[in-house]
Amino acid sequence: MYPKVLLLLAVLAGLLACGSERVLHGQISIASAEDGDWEVYLLNVEDQRAYRLTENRAYDSGLVWSPNGQSYVTTTEWLEGETREIQRVLDDGSVELVVEELTADRELMLGELEGQNRFLTDNAASDQYAAWSPDGTRIAFSSDRTDDYDFEIYVMDADGENVARLTTSAGEDWQPSWSPDGKQIVFASVRTGDWEIYTMDADGGNVTQLTDRPGLDWTPEWSPDGAQIVYARKGMPGEVTVVDEAVQAEAPADTWDIFLMASNGDSVEQLTNDPGNDIEPTWSPDGKHIAFSSDRSGSIAIYVMDADGSRQESIGWTGIPSDWTYFD
Repeated sequence: MYPKVLLLLAVLAGLLACGSERVLHGQISIASAEDGDWEVYLLNVEDQRAYRLTENRAYDSGLVWSPNGQSYVTTTEWLEGETREIQRVLDDGSVELVVEELTADRELMLGELEGQNRFLTDNAASDQYAAWSPDGTRIAFSSDRTDDYDFEIYVMDADGENVARLTTSAGEDWQPSWSPDGKQIVFASVRTGDWEIYTMDADGGNVTQLTDRPGLDWTPEWSPDGAQIVYARKGMPGEVTVVDEAVQAEAPADTWDIFLMASNGDSVEQLTNDPGNDIEPTWSPDGKHIAFSSDRSGSIAIYVMDADGSRQESIGWTGIPSDWTYFD
């Protein structure tokens, strides 16, 4: 389905012109509630145009493109066509009757540039965080379709067939991302009681823990060259000091920041260090830049920085990035 709405934006002009002549290429997929509900847009950083890819009064987010650029998968909460009435107590004590439209569980929807949108998953579970394999034949995703309703990592063919479960753990497993060679998947898990980053083989074997520190480690994504993994972290341990022979530690930070590590978990670097929350990092196709969301200026907005954390700049659009791709 071709984009229905074409919006001309001037919000990227400053980014392309500022600094030491940074040149960006490609398109960033963004979930934004700018128009009143969460829809997915494609921001072209070269010609400064934005294309709206979804049009649904429910929730749409997490769009990721197939390697050939002909289709995409997005997470949606489709409207069920039913409503319910609820009573809301106002500040003055009066009661207001509110009519709400009911939404279904989150499902994965396939959109095609030369075809119609259709559901890849359609069940009573919540399916989200889709990730394409580099060869475009499979899609990894998170789902709570198990009997204990914990999220696990699954994989299916690109047409939604042959669903297979990859993880089985006591805690939830979320947010898969494939390595560029298609041999491994990185994901976040709370299986030890603390959110950490893990890798596993593409068949679910050889699970390896990469991070092991207090706090939350989320949304990992492999770099295009396979050498590094970017992720968001909350709750960095404070510096340890000794006062009167007693060890004291500063309280952990309560905001999110973006971190970078080698694909084996070594060489951890902190890329952002701002009073706001920096989340949802995604790589540019050439691996030179990282897009992310931050509320450092108030509302949550899209920022871009160099891969070493330098030149952090807003592109002037609210929302959350999910994919950065390049169309010829």
